[in-house]
Amino acid sequence: MNIKTTRRTPTLWLFGIIIAAIVTFLTSYQVFGGSLETMQETPSWPAVLFVNALVGISVALFVVELKRDALRVLVTVGLALLLGYFVTVVFNMDAASRYTSGEFTVQLISDNEPVENDDTDIEYGRQRGGEFNQPNAAEPLTEVIYTFEGTAGDVVTVAAFAANRRSEVDLQVALLGPDDAVLAEADSVSAEIVEAETYEDVRRETDAVIENYELPTDGIYTIQAKPEDVPFSTSIGEAITQTNVAYEAFLLGPLSRVNRWGVWIQDALTLILLGVAFAIVFRAEQFSLGAEGQLYFGALVSGAIGLALTDLPPLVILPLAIAGSMVAGFLWGLLPGVLKAYLGANELVSTLMLNTIAIRFYELILTYQLKPDDAGYIASDYVSDAAQMAPIVEGTQVTVAVFMVAIVVLLGWLLIRRTPLGYEIRIIGSNIRFADYGGINTKRTIMLAMAISGIVAGLAGAHLALGIHRRLILNISFALAFEGVVVALLARNNVLVTPFTGLMYAYLRAGAQFMERDANVSFEVVRIIQAVIILLITAEAISSFFRQRRIRRRGTTDISETGPPQTLATEPNSA
Repeated sequence: MNIKTTRRTPTLWLFGIIIAAIVTFLTSYQVFGGSLETMQETPSWPAVLFVNALVGISVALFVVELKRDALRVLVTVGLALLLGYFVTVVFNMDAASRYTSGEFTVQLISDNEPVENDDTDIEYGRQRGGEFNQPNAAEPLTEVIYTFEGTAGDVVTVAAFAANRRSEVDLQVALLGPDDAVLAEADSVSAEIVEAETYEDVRRETDAVIENYELPTDGIYTIQAKPEDVPFSTSIGEAITQTNVAYEAFLLGPLSRVNRWGVWIQDALTLILLGVAFAIVFRAEQFSLGAEGQLYFGALVSGAIGLALTDLPPLVILPLAIAGSMVAGFLWGLLPGVLKAYLGANELVSTLMLNTIAIRFYELILTYQLKPDDAGYIASDYVSDAAQMAPIVEGTQVTVAVFMVAIVVLLGWLLIRRTPLGYEIRIIGSNIRFADYGGINTKRTIMLAMAISGIVAGLAGAHLALGIHRRLILNISFALAFEGVVVALLARNNVLVTPFTGLMYAYLRAGAQFMERDANVSFEVVRIIQAVIILLITAEAISSFFRQRRIRRRGTTDISETGPPQTLATEPNSA
């Protein structure tokens, strides 16, 4: 082991612990609104603090395990967030359109007697209105022209204003004479007139008033009213303002209340399990994408047990349902391993095909066997209370699965770093030919790696069936399993880092929900952020691939924790 690395380890741990303490404090402070009284009034506040402490520990492990790569991960996510910000600005470029659309009223005011003329549109003491740039109109109204008959010496006031408080249209108005020459125009109203309420319906300075104009001659006069053009600088300013509001909801929304915090944590638990599943199989350099099907089988078996065995106590039925999900995931993960090891089938193709089979089988059983006859939609009954994962935070779906996930992460780390099987998985992942020459049974190891990955994915299915939905529903995962690929890649396939990357990725997903809900910004913005993260990871992976190929041409092999190692001699020490 490198002496310099050994000396740095205590420093890294100290730094990680400090960061963990800060994250735990800030997360708890934000969730409880910075109020000790609010915290004490929350029924399950000790559980919230406990989970936040685990969040802090995940940050410490992220720093200690990845070292310099931790900075790369943060830069990757930071660049994606920055690009997402610019995309949101573009999305909000129409934010200033509220100044050019909305309901309006044009009012003609005069103390003089009106002149009746059926050929004109308006007369003294009357008003007309409509809606500018109505979104769904076939031909949106962009300008209105009203005519009236006036007499020389009449004093008139023309007011154009937003028709109600919901409308923010910014108006301009012009008065044209009988010869169509512009006599007067206005694009605002003074603050004094607004404050004095001189005109009852004129409430904003963006309304327009031509006040006390004396008509020069008899004839037909014209009033023109339209929204004022919005300067580009205003459009940019409004877009940035709206984006700031959206990003505030995005970045702080998951911590604004305990129930929103729960949305983040419950999603993270599933993503962490899926991240661990992919990390294990990816360490063996097997690009298996079978977690989706394994998740569905795990959910189906655990849910079926929860529905069938209703008379057993919780201490029996819940472990039994969880064990059933593990067996289902193991068997469905073992199948592509056998196909790969003995038939040479491409694991990417076989797992994708098996995913389709698993999902369709799940839908078939749910629709024709588990759905109640009187149900108006396709879903099973709720599993028995004894089979449900009990919440540890009241009012949320943060359940005892927290402990299950912690155990899975610990066991996954022990498997990869402290067992002969884990050593074989890493050797195969580094160089399968070397593993063959070294006497490793590569077929058995590949099958076991895929099967163990299936166990963890099956547990993710049990969490969805028994902890989140508490029954079986269609699209139970909503393709969540494939999000686990990103979690594993961000963690550099390091099992101990998947809690952090799972929490971070779930935070992005939860923040997107609240951004869409609070700021009316599409969830697709976060899809773009996710795509950028994947692209950056892929670019780094391609670079790493060519770098490792150059290393292997020189006759050395790299089997480090975050990728193929420096030399085989260092591997036993890291194991």
